[in-house]
Amino acid sequence: MSEHLISESKKGLTRRRFLISTGGVAGGLALAGAGGLGSAVIGGGSSGRGIAYAQALKTDMDILQYALTLEHLEATAYDAANASGLLKGTAADLFKVFGDHEHAHVMALTDTIKKLGGTPVAAQDKYYFPKLESQEQIVSLFATVEEVGASAYLGAAPLLKDKSLLAAAASIANIEARHAASFKAFMNDPMPSPAFAKPLSYDQVIAAVTPFLKPSSAPAGQYYTTDKPADSLQTAVNRVDSVKADNLLYFPETGHTVSGPFLAYWRKNGNLAQYGYPITEPYRGTNRTDGKVYVQQYFQRARFELHPEYKGTQYEVELGLLGSEQLFRDIMSGGQPL
Repeated sequence: MSEHLISESKKGLTRRRFLISTGGVAGGLALAGAGGLGSAVIGGGSSGRGIAYAQALKTDMDILQYALTLEHLEATAYDAANASGLLKGTAADLFKVFGDHEHAHVMALTDTIKKLGGTPVAAQDKYYFPKLESQEQIVSLFATVEEVGASAYLGAAPLLKDKSLLAAAASIANIEARHAASFKAFMNDPMPSPAFAKPLSYDQVIAAVTPFLKPSSAPAGQYYTTDKPADSLQTAVNRVDSVKADNLLYFPETGHTVSGPFLAYWRKNGNLAQYGYPITEPYRGTNRTDGKVYVQQYFQRARFELHPEYKGTQYEVELGLLGSEQLFRDIMSGGQPL
């Protein structure tokens, strides 16, 4: 298995570099979906301009800058993993190859932005990665990161102005998925991939990526529950310290907890395999479908909503209508971010 995985990874590197060098903007979209960061401010390093808001993603240059911001994040994350001393054998080989991929993306995006007359955003001076203590934890986290990158790209594809780039961009997204698949194969993950990949909404991406880009403002040990939720999504995305409490699970992989009715629903209906890790704490948020405020919580593959009017029934916890919301956004905005 080791030789096959590394061989396939090297093939992906060659193909990816070719697509980046010939596809221009398409090369920047390997993680452009993760650049759709809602209202989260991302600061560039001292030598580059900062990226502002998702509402500013009006041009292909905006998308390139967001993509470069996220490629800086990935490249730095792989550097940290490779320097950790925790990776051995096949895992160490995979991380070296994939890290080379991300650095190739950074160089290609930087060159493309310069050729188009832009000033490339610099890497942040510091990123906020979780403390990982084993090879298993590192591989698990990066499998999630790569899945987010591939799925987030699907949500960003409609942002392309030049539709001729979609084919090349789709090929690049395919390589992101191969990264995740390689990690899953290494972990002997028995869950098959779905027939169709699901795009991530902007809210899901901001919840997944923001903790790596800015320090948590939550007090040490702070967490939230369905009974005492955070007041906003912006607060709920903050990572929290390890917590031990009754009827609560803490996940160091994402730095978030699950408790109360959400934990019961998560356990009963497929848990990690079905919904993935929590990527926020519970918070009070507006349902875009009916305009009402509910206690909500994002997971990697779903948004839970608490409906106390149905307490004691199977409808006490419902899933947010993410597909309907995204369709509405696309129709109302002509495929552009609202």
